Amino acid sequence: MKSYINGWLRRHRGIGSVALTCALAVAGCGGSSSNSSTSTNGSAKSASASGPLIAWIDTARVPYEKAYMAAHPGANIKWVIYNGNTNGTGVLQSKFALWNRTGWPSSAPDVMFDSQNYDAVQLATPPYSDLLNLKPYVPASVLSNYAAGSLSNCTTPSGQIVCLRNDSAADVLWVNQKLYSQFFPGKPVPTTWAGIIADGEALQASHPGYLAGDIGDQFDEDFILWGNECPLNQVVAANTIQIDPSSPNCTTIAKMLAPVEGKSFTTTGVFASGFDAKKVVMMVGPLWYGTAVFQTGTSTGVPTGTMAAYPPPAATNGAQVTGALGGGLWLVSAHTKQPAAAAALAEYMSTSPNIQKPGVDAGLPDYVPDQAGYLTSLNSVFANPSTTEAAWKTAAGEVWTGWSPVPWSTDAVWGSTALPNLTANPPKAFADQLLPYAEALSNYARQAGYSVKSPVSAVSSPS
Repeated sequence: MKSYINGWLRRHRGIGSVALTCALAVAGCGGSSSNSSTSTNGSAKSASASGPLIAWIDTARVPYEKAYMAAHPGANIKWVIYNGNTNGTGVLQSKFALWNRTGWPSSAPDVMFDSQNYDAVQLATPPYSDLLNLKPYVPASVLSNYAAGSLSNCTTPSGQIVCLRNDSAADVLWVNQKLYSQFFPGKPVPTTWAGIIADGEALQASHPGYLAGDIGDQFDEDFILWGNECPLNQVVAANTIQIDPSSPNCTTIAKMLAPVEGKSFTTTGVFASGFDAKKVVMMVGPLWYGTAVFQTGTSTGVPTGTMAAYPPPAATNGAQVTGALGGGLWLVSAHTKQPAAAAALAEYMSTSPNIQKPGVDAGLPDYVPDQAGYLTSLNSVFANPSTTEAAWKTAAGEVWTGWSPVPWSTDAVWGSTALPNLTANPPKAFADQLLPYAEALSNYARQAGYSVKSPVSAVSSPS
């Protein structure tokens, strides 16, 4: 902790001694001490402009709050629980729109955790323009230490940095080592989608009920389409997006899934009550699946040391890329009365080894200096730790940047257009969801002021 604070002091000498003291305390000079935690559906109790910082976090970030307060017991922060804008529910969008009409109240948040990677650019640009540009407050030496490409979702078209990434949520292939060795003795873990699907067919024939994948969640397109360089969400110029469901990068993988859909690729979502982690032989999913879905520490999960991570499967075109899910963003309000202190809190949450460690964070830190310590501490957590460590590092650098940050949730659109068909009885084919999904995305794009490029007329022309 001392070395971290000393480094922080060296990086922030230009702020000025009084402001620096306030920023380190994250207390708003002159404010009374308050470190209460308030649970609401999106509103915090009123606080004076010179009073505590107000930080909105989701329930998964409560360990962050506890770790921060343990390191800063006198910090003047009001922690408020909200849903983290999960699944594109738009809590921040609706609140910001209201406050832009009626005036920003003293109860509005200064710092927010947002689980949606698409939100930062949307909330920082018209008609919102409500996020603080962090470049004047976070040193360039810090910003340059985030993993390559990880701040792309935080960068506006004008080059402002309006958020800090929390952790990498790159996708890997999670494997139950014991089950895989039992069912496929001596066989290497697959490195391609074709190999995963072939193993899924073998499971269906010899070990029915065991799983090789999942198509029952509203975010599965992040693994399957984003991770295969499918150009359904690719910004190619200012306010111009390419949406091409006819691309072989979309159609090939979609058709390949046909033999396993609803069988070894379950249509039961990983957080649904009917999902059985003990039946998973392998599954592509983000880094945080390891402890959030599989080794959960509960009776419904598998024991610690069961799962190992392997590199994500190569795309069907041979590219070594992957998708991502979550990770989350730290945002600072442009309306805060304490910008230096608020930015300092966001920076600390995103970069401090007190926060970015197992037991507090479930994913690999996007802040590279924290990664080695984090990975070393995983040795007793997962099976085959050296393979898992290498896979995490590999995946973090392979997230395809052609799935662009946009002011709508591609997950929410998949959830409303494709998922009901995939989970119907009988289920409809994954391949048949590409066109309606693309059409829905194009409608959202046009509503947001984007021009849509597509060789598919139903997508390129307004419906």
